[in-house]
Amino acid sequence: MAEMTPMMKQYFEIKKEYPDTILMFRLGDFYEMFFDDAKTAARELELVLTGRDCGQAERAPMCGVPFHSADSYIAKLVSNGHKVAICEQLEDPALAKGIVQRGVIRIITPGTVIESSMLDESKNNFLACIFCENKKAAGICFADVSTGALHLTEISGSGVENKINNELGRFVPSEIIISGATSALEKVSRFITERLSATVEQPEDKYFDKAACLYETLRHFKVSSVAEIGIDEDSGEAVVALGATLKYLKEAQKSELENIREVDFYSDAQFMKIDASSRRNLELCETMRNREKKGTLLWVLDKTKTPMGKRLMRSCIEQPLMSMARITRRQNAVAFLAEETVLRNEIRMDLSDVHDIERLMARIVYGTANAKELKALETTAVLLPAVKKNLENTRSELLNDIYERIDTLDDVAELINSAITDDPPFSVREGGMIKDGFNAELDSLRDIVNNGKGYIASIQANEQEKTGIKKLKIGYNRVFGYYIEVPNAF
Repeated sequence: MAEMTPMMKQYFEIKKEYPDTILMFRLGDFYEMFFDDAKTAARELELVLTGRDCGQAERAPMCGVPFHSADSYIAKLVSNGHKVAICEQLEDPALAKGIVQRGVIRIITPGTVIESSMLDESKNNFLACIFCENKKAAGICFADVSTGALHLTEISGSGVENKINNELGRFVPSEIIISGATSALEKVSRFITERLSATVEQPEDKYFDKAACLYETLRHFKVSSVAEIGIDEDSGEAVVALGATLKYLKEAQKSELENIREVDFYSDAQFMKIDASSRRNLELCETMRNREKKGTLLWVLDKTKTPMGKRLMRSCIEQPLMSMARITRRQNAVAFLAEETVLRNEIRMDLSDVHDIERLMARIVYGTANAKELKALETTAVLLPAVKKNLENTRSELLNDIYERIDTLDDVAELINSAITDDPPFSVREGGMIKDGFNAELDSLRDIVNNGKGYIASIQANEQEKTGIKKLKIGYNRVFGYYIEVPNAF
């Protein structure tokens, strides 16, 4: 039997670690897929299935997509319920000795997407984790890695399955992680299948080990006790759900999730109890017939100007408050802005040009942001001082708190403005991203690239002056590269 090529050996070694994903294997300017992955991708993406010599008698089925436009293809695969592993070249092919080193840098699933092009800006994209060893108590965690939002609760008492379904109906996750015992809950399984368009992952039981999940939680938040992050010490199921969520996200993102810094540990008593059927019949955020926004309560109330505002408005409607103090605090802020028409319009104008700063920050943290997104962050940061100024000395406790918490990001705006060109390219590989004058060494190297002939001529002139050899020349050939040529007499 013929031996496989070194590249195909490398492919199989990596694929073995990700058997349940479509592996996008970087080859030059393309992400290639092979064998069953290629057949699946060709069918889902309507790509032409070709073949590649792999050292075997039969050619390997293959299809590929350009790396610079891969997002739309990945989005389609993920929306159809597939997991996608991105395998990148980890070194410059021109400098590699032998086969280019490659490795998976991210796993993209419906609940771990951070690309704005794959997300609806008006709502969160939640990953849910449910841990329920018995029907007496359950821990549920909801995480939106694209914004850093993390919500956690523990429910107990009678009707645990119905309570789990109510929480799922409130957050509407796109992906759900469940333990083996949870999968046996018939009402929950039926609700997920019939009411949610969510993919379900069931890792091995060791994934939900209580000690390991507690350790993961303490390590991530850098605390010695869960009480330090507002979680009750006896909330064992909740801690397991949280720890399993963090582990799953870290394995997918291949990072430490630096944008997830706090957890909202809530009780179901904080919000109005609305069961799934009532939520559907009330048409809070989507209509019963077409499941669209138009004609819903959200459609009537949502006059927000920013993506963050749209998500907050949806959250307020899906999770009505029960605390009279919090309701009154919010009403006072709304009343103040309703009375101050001029101020309200000024704030609305300032907010109209604000980009999705939550998701921009996530992409920066995970190292996937491009220069255009950095400029979007700058244009947003430039607007923040005006927004903050308009909230100064209001007659609202809530607005005053918001005023105190606003960081105007002056240093960030200044750094991006001084470093990034006004109209940067989409990709770093295109060059021309950094402004002249930002870095002296870069300016020198750029001058060499742009004025190569003049640079060589100046070296030649300097060498002629130093040596006194007027006929000294600098030449070039493909064997030796650049060389200095002098007459025999010297």
